Amino acid sequence: MNQTPPLALVKTWYHLLSSSEDNDVKARAQEMLLKAFESPEAIANYLKQHNILQH
Repeated sequence: MNQTPPLALVKTWYHLLSSSEDNDVKARAQEMLLKAFESPEAIANYLKQHNILQH
């Protein structure tokens, strides 16, 4: 994807990935994040840059 998705959408995907009890929901959220950012490192960098991930 050439353009990052809206911040609210990324926050939603991350929230679903980190807090959902449904494994299908987690898998879909992870899939959408990876399609949008292409690597776990890129996702982590985006989350840190926007103060979503505090590590």
